[in-house]
Amino acid sequence: MKKILILIGGNLHPYEEFVNIIKETSKMCDLSIIEEEKVIENGEIFNFDGILIYTEPQKFTKLNKNVEENLIKYLKNGGGLFILHSSIICFKENQKLQEILGCKFLSHSPVFEYELKSNNSHFINRRIPSTLIQDEFYFLDITSDNTQILFEGYWQGKILPLGYIKNYENGRIFYFSPGHSLETFKNKDILKVIKRGINWIIKNEKQEREIKCGIIGYGPAFGMGKYHAELINSTYGLKTVAFYDINKERVEQAKKDFPESRTYTDLNEFLNDKETELVVIITPHNTHKNLTVTSLNSGKNVVVEKPMCLTLKEADEMIETANRKNLMLTVFHNRRWDGDFLTIEKIVKKGIIGKIFNVEIFMGNYGMPREWWRSEKNISGGLFYDWGAHFLYWLLLLIPSKIKNVYGIIHKRNWLNFSNEDEIKSLITFENGEVADIQISTIASVPKPKWRILGEKGGILETDIIKVYEYENGVISEKIVQPHKSETFRFYNNVADHLLFGEDLEIDIQIARNIIGIIEKTIESAEKGKQIEF
Repeated sequence: MKKILILIGGNLHPYEEFVNIIKETSKMCDLSIIEEEKVIENGEIFNFDGILIYTEPQKFTKLNKNVEENLIKYLKNGGGLFILHSSIICFKENQKLQEILGCKFLSHSPVFEYELKSNNSHFINRRIPSTLIQDEFYFLDITSDNTQILFEGYWQGKILPLGYIKNYENGRIFYFSPGHSLETFKNKDILKVIKRGINWIIKNEKQEREIKCGIIGYGPAFGMGKYHAELINSTYGLKTVAFYDINKERVEQAKKDFPESRTYTDLNEFLNDKETELVVIITPHNTHKNLTVTSLNSGKNVVVEKPMCLTLKEADEMIETANRKNLMLTVFHNRRWDGDFLTIEKIVKKGIIGKIFNVEIFMGNYGMPREWWRSEKNISGGLFYDWGAHFLYWLLLLIPSKIKNVYGIIHKRNWLNFSNEDEIKSLITFENGEVADIQISTIASVPKPKWRILGEKGGILETDIIKVYEYENGVISEKIVQPHKSETFRFYNNVADHLLFGEDLEIDIQIARNIIGIIEKTIESAEKGKQIEF
C-alpha cells in the first residue's frame, strides 16, 4: 500500500475535520498526519509516495534552503505533491520552488458562491460536473507552459484557473484552489477530486477505456430505450453498441436511431455478444428478475429500470447472483437527482427545519388509467410500483433509521376494467418515531401537495413551488426556495466511475431492495387489514 503524508496545521481552516473526512473515505493509502514542516527538512518525506499540504503561511513559515532543496529532490525522484488551497501561499518567497510549481499566488476574494468549472479533460476531473461552491476565489499567475488547467472560475469577464496539474522530471504536482470551509469538503464532487488527486500524484490513477453497453427493451413507451442509449452515449467512457427486443419492428427502429449498433431478436445471441460489458434492462416490471439474473449469469454488469423487481425474494436472488458473479447490479433510480428533491434533501441535511418527524408525499388526480401493461397488476405489480418506487427512495434517503412497521390502505372503486388499484396509501413508522404517509391515486378529485415535511423547527411544503417554514423566537417565517437544477446525468456518470475507477455506486442496492419490501408489506397489510411488522 502506498504511503501518503498529509501536512496540516493552522487556525484558519477546518484541518482536523478535513483529515477525518479523508480517513473515512480513503482506504487506498496508508495515511500519516503531521503538523510540523520539519518532516520535510529532516528528510522524512522520502519515505512517502505522495505529500498533500493543507496549511497556511502563519503555520508553515518561510521555507529555508534545506526544506526547498528536499522538496525539489523529492519531486525529481518521482514523488507526488498535492498543494491544497492556501498552501500555495507558503511558497511565495521561494522563487526556485515557484518556478517548479509553475504558479504564483496573487490574492484571494472573500468567501462567496461561484461555479467551479470542470473541463472533463483528465482522470482527476473526468465526469466531474461544474458545481456551485461557497469558497474563496484564488487569483493565480500561471508562470509555466507545462501546466494543464483542470478547473476554472468566472471572475468579472474572465475565466481564471483554479486547479491544474504539472509534471516536474519524475514527479507530479497538483494544485487545487477550493478548501476554505468544511462545507466545501462535504461536497461529493470536491471530495472525489481530492481522492483522485491523491491517486494521480502517486501514479495510482485508473486506466481509461470505453465500456460497450447493450439495451434490453426498445419499446415505444416514453422512448425509454432511446433515452437510455442517448444518456449512455453522452457519458464519457460509455457507448451503446447493441439492442435486443422481441419485437422485430422495435429493433428496426433502434437500428434507424443508432445506425452503427447491432440489433438482436434472440436474447442468447444478444448476451453472447462478447463486446458488451454492461446490459441495461428496460422492460415490464415482471420481467426484471429473470432478465437480470440471466444477464448476470452471462457475465454482464446490469442496470435495471426501477422498480428493481416485484418481490423481496426476487430482489434477494438478483443481489445474490451479482455478488456471486462479482458483477455490478444497480437500479435506475434517476429521480434521486430531481431538482426539487435535491433542494429538499439539502434543506433537511443542513438542519434548517430541525429533525424531521413527519413526511407526506402525494401523486395523483382523477382520471381513467391508460390502456397498457402498466395498468395491469400481474405485469406492473400494481399502482405502487411506478411512482411509489421513486417516493420510497427519496423517503429512505431523508429518514435513514430502520422501519418498524407498515400499514396499507387500498381502494378499488371506479376503474373496474383495470386490475391495478385505484388508490393506495402506505403509512410507515420508523424505529425513531418518524412517520411517513405515501399516497398515489387515480380517484383523487381534490389536489394535495406533492411534499409536506414537518420538522422540530419548521417544515417544507411543495405544490408548484417549494416553501420553507422556520420557527424561531416564537415566530414562524415563510420563504420560497428556488429548486436546484435536476442532475439526472449523474446516474450514468456514477456507473462509469464505478466500472472504470472502482468508485462507490451512489444508488444503494439495499435501499432499492427495501423499497420492494415496503411495497410488498403495504399490499399485504391492506389485504389482511392490519399493521405489518417490517
